[in-house]
Amino acid sequence: MTLKARTFHPEQWSQGLWPVTALLGSEAFFITRISDSWRQFGKTFGYSGRSIVNQEDSDSSTRLLNELETLSLFADKTLVELRLTGSTLNSDLRKSIQKWINYPSDSKSLLIYGGTLAKSETLSEWHCHLNKVGRVIDASTVPTNEFPKWLDREIKQASIEIDFHGKHAIIMHTKGNMLAAYQVIQRLKLVETDSMAGSSFTLEQVMETLTHSAKYTIYDLVDLALKGDIPNVNRVCDLLIKEGLEIFSMLWAIHREIDILLQIRYRLNQGETIEKILNSLNIWRNRKNLVYEAVDRLDLTQLRKLQSLCHKTDRIIKGHSKEPASFLIKDLLFGLSGFHLQR
Repeated sequence: MTLKARTFHPEQWSQGLWPVTALLGSEAFFITRISDSWRQFGKTFGYSGRSIVNQEDSDSSTRLLNELETLSLFADKTLVELRLTGSTLNSDLRKSIQKWINYPSDSKSLLIYGGTLAKSETLSEWHCHLNKVGRVIDASTVPTNEFPKWLDREIKQASIEIDFHGKHAIIMHTKGNMLAAYQVIQRLKLVETDSMAGSSFTLEQVMETLTHSAKYTIYDLVDLALKGDIPNVNRVCDLLIKEGLEIFSMLWAIHREIDILLQIRYRLNQGETIEKILNSLNIWRNRKNLVYEAVDRLDLTQLRKLQSLCHKTDRIIKGHSKEPASFLIKDLLFGLSGFHLQR
């Protein structure tokens, strides 16, 4: 059975890590938080080694298999991560994963993580086998209608209380951005109040926190690109980089948006209505026009070119080239804005 990231609690690892875990979906917040928890629990259980295999590497299947079959130096326990960059896997990589599932190691734990897989991949042997033993975590974005319930769970887990109007303000302000909502909750948790213990944060207190924390995020930057606002894209991109936002986080958010636009553009070309497509992808109402304007000016060829540039940027971030990754991030944003790339 597939586990939902929105209700998954890392305490399920309190008795030990699973031999193989797949964390797959479009929500970067879940991917980051759950994978960090996996690593933290790994340290607790004595996994002192760490090895990373990238799907796009030419020898990824061989390296993954070697990790399973080779004893760790000094018999250290090792965390092994397989980073997926595509929606499908080649046959060799599937076989390597299947061997991890069939013959798990006592001294190693494997985490497979990445974006949403193609339907054909979810029907493959390795995925079906892993899914049957409950080791697949679905990291999909929380649907709009379930966002309030998710927010309630996060508030309860933070051991604070927020009144109805305060919660509504968070929902309207963050617009489904889970990371932004989580950050608001964490800031409120740190607030020292003069009120009695157990009392709820009011709308005024929530708004004060929202106002003080108001600044540009990567999601604001992506929205500026969807609007085609090139001058502000350039300005805000420079600002975020100067403030220390990780390039990989920027790429993740941009790549995710491009994947969504590709799905929409393809389905529009197949004759589906825009409203049906946007609803099925859980696009928030206040972003529908923004997304539609972007997909209306970008055709499949342009979007696929942007997707390829995402993969190139990922390789550069990993050190495969000396070209500054920030240059390519700007190219991606300008491409989303409608500027024709020369690469």
